[in-house]
This record gives sequence, C-alpha cells and structure tokens, in this order.
Amino acid sequence: MMTVVDDILKALGLGVTTASGNRDFLRFFLTASDQARVKPGSLTVSEGPIDGPATMEVSFTIADPLSGAPQLRPLFPGAMTFTADPAAPGALPEPAATDLTAAGFATWRTRGSLRVMVMDAWTAQALLDHGSALEVQPNAAFYSPIQLTQSFLLTTLTTKLKKDNVATPPPSVKPTRPEWPKHAVSRFLQGKYQPVLRLGKKATDDDVIAHDMPTVVMAADGKVVLKIVIARAQTPQDGPDAALDALAPGIDATDTRHPRNAPLPARHAYRVLRPHMIDAAVGTAVPDACLTAWPAARRYFPFQITRTWQKIPNFSVLFPPRSAVVSTGPAASITLKVPAHGEVYVPQDPGGGAPPPIPTLSLRSFTPLPTTFLAGATPKAWSVKSGTTAVPLSTAAPTHVILRRPLKDEILTDPVFPAPGEDRCTYMSLRRATRAFVDHRMTGGRLTNEGLKTSQVTRDLMKNAWPDDPTASARVKKALAAAPRMLLNANPPPDASPGRARDLEQVWIACFPQDVPAKDIDGTGVLDRTLVLSGGQMFYTLWQTIEDVLKADGTKRNFSNDHVGCGAPGAIVAIGLSTGYITRPPHVAPSPTAAELTSNVNDMLMALTPGTTLQFWNRADDYRVERSRVGKIKCYGHSPLFRTYMPVVGGTPSGLVVVDQFGKDSECAVVGGQITWFNRPQRVWIAAQWDD
Repeated sequence: MMTVVDDILKALGLGVTTASGNRDFLRFFLTASDQARVKPGSLTVSEGPIDGPATMEVSFTIADPLSGAPQLRPLFPGAMTFTADPAAPGALPEPAATDLTAAGFATWRTRGSLRVMVMDAWTAQALLDHGSALEVQPNAAFYSPIQLTQSFLLTTLTTKLKKDNVATPPPSVKPTRPEWPKHAVSRFLQGKYQPVLRLGKKATDDDVIAHDMPTVVMAADGKVVLKIVIARAQTPQDGPDAALDALAPGIDATDTRHPRNAPLPARHAYRVLRPHMIDAAVGTAVPDACLTAWPAARRYFPFQITRTWQKIPNFSVLFPPRSAVVSTGPAASITLKVPAHGEVYVPQDPGGGAPPPIPTLSLRSFTPLPTTFLAGATPKAWSVKSGTTAVPLSTAAPTHVILRRPLKDEILTDPVFPAPGEDRCTYMSLRRATRAFVDHRMTGGRLTNEGLKTSQVTRDLMKNAWPDDPTASARVKKALAAAPRMLLNANPPPDASPGRARDLEQVWIACFPQDVPAKDIDGTGVLDRTLVLSGGQMFYTLWQTIEDVLKADGTKRNFSNDHVGCGAPGAIVAIGLSTGYITRPPHVAPSPTAAELTSNVNDMLMALTPGTTLQFWNRADDYRVERSRVGKIKCYGHSPLFRTYMPVVGGTPSGLVVVDQFGKDSECAVVGGQITWFNRPQRVWIAAQWDD
C-alpha cells in the first residue's frame, strides 16, 4: 500500500521499493556461500575501546583466496556513497577523462569506504518493524575498507541499477544522455553520485544479489578485516544542519566521524536484527561466531537522553559536544560521548575470568558544557527544575533522562528579531522569554527551530503538558485550553501590537497556575485581596509593570515589595526562575544616591552574562515611584535583554549590547559615567539572570 510519504518521495525522484509485503530483507554482510569459504576458527570480532563508538571490526580468513574476495552485502537497501581512500593508488577522473574499459578501470582509485543510506519510506517503516526492539532506528551503514570491482563499475552501476540524474555538480545529466555512464562512474568515484540499491519482489531479485557488488578488501593470503558502523543520520530537530557541521569542521557529512552520523553499537544492532536477517540463521557458524552474546561478548545497558519532556526520539545539536559521566560501581565510572540521537550505551566486557555481575549504574554528570538534567520519570517533569543530582540508571530497560540547556542560553537562540517597532519592549522580551521557556522545559528547542510551521510532535508536547483540569479555576481552565495554541507557527508575530502580550500571559498561567500567597506590604499584617492571582498572572504583571494592578487595594497584596518596579528581573525572581538580583539600587529616599548609582553602573559593566534580563528607569525619582507604588512616573522605563558587552576601553566595557524591540543589537554606550539607550542617559538599572 502506497502512503502519502511514498508519493512525496516518488515525486522528488527518491522512488519507492518494489518489494512485496513486509518480508525479511535485511542481510548479513556475507552470503551463505561466502561464509562457507571462511576458515573455521579464523573469525574474531573487536568492538573497539570500551568508551568508543562501538564499531564492529570483523577479521577472518578466506580458505580459497584465488577464487576472489567475497562480495559485500549491506545490511539494508539504500543510496550508496563511495569515499575513496586517499592513500589508495589511482585517480578520480572527471567525466570527459573516464575511459569505460578494463584499461581505464585499472587507473581508477577503487579502494575506500561505502555508506548505504535508507532513502524510501517503505524500507524505513519495514526496518522499524523488524527492529522494534532496537533503542534507535538505524538508517545508515558504513563499511570499510571495500573494493569497487570492474564488473560493479562497468556493468552493475551503468546498466543494472536504477539510473538517476547525475546532478552534482550541475548541470544535471539525465540517464538518456549518451555521456551519462561516464558521468555516473566519475561522480560515484568522487562521492557525488549515489546510486540506489533496491529490493525486488523476492529476495533473489534484490539488487545486492541479482548484480555484482563491491567486495571486501582481501590480502593475498585470504585475510580480511572489515569495519562496520551502524548509525542514525538525520537533520537535527533543534537547530540547523550547519550547527552539526560546525562541530566537525572539514569533515564530510558522509564520514562516520561527522556528528550527523550518530552511531549505535554495530554488533548489538546486528544481533537484534538477526531474526529478520537473510543468511544469518541461528546455528550458522559464521553469524554465530560474529554475533555471539554475553558472556562471550560485550553487553550494553542503554539509557535515553532527550531534550523534550516526554520520551520520544530526539536528534539534537546539543548532544554531540557533551559526554555523560556514568558511575559503574562504588569507585568506578566511565565517560561516554552522547550521540545526536541521545541513546547512550553503557558497555560491560566479560573479562578473562568469571563474568562480572550486572553493575549498579547512575548518571553523575555531563561534561564539559554547563548542563542540568532530570529523571524523565519525574511526575510532570516539564514543571520541575532540573539540576545535577545523579540519576539511577536501570539495567533492565532504558532509563529516560531529560537534558536541559541553561535558560539563559536558550533565550538568545531564537534567530527571529523584530524590525524597529516603538513601544513593544516588554512584549518583545516577553515573547522571546516565553518561547525560550517552553523550549527549555517542554519542546527541547523544536519550537524555535521549526519557525513558521510547528510540527505535530511539538504541538503534542505542549498539549500533553497542559491537559484539561476539571478541578482548576475558570481562569486556569481557560489558560490550559489556550496555551497550546498561543506559540504555534512562530506566534505571536514579532511585529504584532503590544496587546498580543496577553496571549503570552495564558502560557505563564498554564505553567504557574497556583495561587500566590498574600503579601504584607506595609507591615500592618493586612492580607486582604479582592482578586487572588495565579503565579503566571503575577509574573506577567511584574514583567509588564502594570501599575493599576500593582497599586490597586484589591490586587496589590499579590506582589512583594521586593519585586515591584523591577520589570522582567523582578518577575523572574518572584516566580523562582532567578535566585536574586545582580544589581538593584536602594529606592527609599535619599536613595539612590550618586555613589549608589555609580556602583550600579559598575555592576552593570562587570557582572552581566548573556541572557540577563534588564530593566532601566530613565529617572531616579521614577524608580522610587515604581518601587514604592506611590505617585505617577514622569518619564519612561525599558525592559531589554543583555546580549554581550561592547569593546573594552581602558579595562572596562564601553557599554552594553542588548536585544529589544529595535532588533538584534542595540548598543548602550557609557557616556559621562552613565549607560545610555539611544543616546539618552538612563539613571537606574536592574538586572537578574535566569537560574533554570
């Protein structure tokens, strides 16, 4: 049955398999006839260093080397990419210089590595069905070293496999052109043309059996060493491909070292997939020796890291730079790289004597970047602050661990910045903070990365975080119903009117629905309120500095004096997303004094880190008014976000660079000992950094 995905792939020229039914199609790397050529007892397997990427290196000896090297049978069908070994002899000819004869073949560089990448929806789904017990669904297999044969290049590639346009480099050469075979061979040797191995109606019709394939590299004495890497390769969900490229400068995306190719233990993958593997029946000597299990071989205890609050497949730009430090016993630990898919496999080798017992495992930390984490089984995990407390890891089933990037970093990730837009400062900073908080706690960077088209997965992550609550108040019920819709498809727009901030309030109410306790704001002990606000309403009112609500008799006791008049910094301190103010001058007259304001400027120039929330008041007396909740201000305030410092002059930064409604980089230079904003000196500054 064709699916919509199949139709789309076909329209894009990626094609679909012709296989009938969900038959077994996975293959052991040697056919049964080639397995019979392996000298008994010669096969050994190494999985590399215990803290490595778990490549499966298979060594064996062919008993009759004069009969030729065994042909390679990739694990699954897909697009083939050849990478020539730079140390191998021969050339990589351009199409015009490609001589499609035996003499021409002898001049080409034909030893290298082969990647096979699943390209069609049918194979992907069938692989998922066959590999449902695997923690990660692989879609890329790498084999090295391999040898391209004359029959493969001159016959299989040019006349047997499906012919596709040779599009790189342009102009594209169609298969109907007489020069196409030369382009196909040339660009395949150069790694620029990826012919597709397809399935047939039955196993014997599959391309890998019906036609000559590349071979393993065999020495004259029949010795073969083959390295196999199995991986998941895809575009990250929380950032652009370029973010992964930046982690591996100069390394091609088809290279196993590129973080886009996130490995899983190859031997483990072959073992799990073996029941659906052709030429790998249990009781067959070579597969039995190759895929032997504990206690004759290494075993793995996986755990799954996600950025999302729920346990779903993740592929993140944040994972590859990090390593997980796992305690494996009272005084032992192992540091393991975190692949982009987030599945970390804790290995245990059997050793030389009696096999060791099942270890007691716990995740202790991540290195080297600042990261907090949380057990995924934590009830309503999205609503719980993460930390650095060790998480026990189950050895019976993969434990789910949520990894979070610091919110102060998350808030500057959104690449969308507004065009200049008048009085929208608190709206713009609140929009950025709201979307960052949801990405930080719930959607794992997907919300921002998806931009104008929010995926169903991301929608579900928000909807599942805010289910209906029949016991909630009417205002909270409204927020729970509205919040999952408020941020979809890059909403609310950056260029919207400040009134759209009310949409964002619904999100904060859904996140912090509990009523706030009344505050004794005048020392009289009076706690009366005519309207009790939720934490989200309190947060929103403080961020926006809504004076009527902050001052009115019926609502003012929802707010502590410590937070009023402090804008965004006061809001994040009040709600518990910051541990306190970085700088905030006293406000009771005669404060702030000249000395206090000088100290305030010094703090601003020395103590800020990117992502810090800011509030300034143009006049010191306006600051007193806002903090005391008495009177009306004469001028204005502003609530930007700190990005970085301006260049250092004389040992001190010459100003601040902030994000506000005027775009990405607004410079606030120091002039006459005061920090300016649009060339106007601003008297009082308040700052607080996110602690989440």
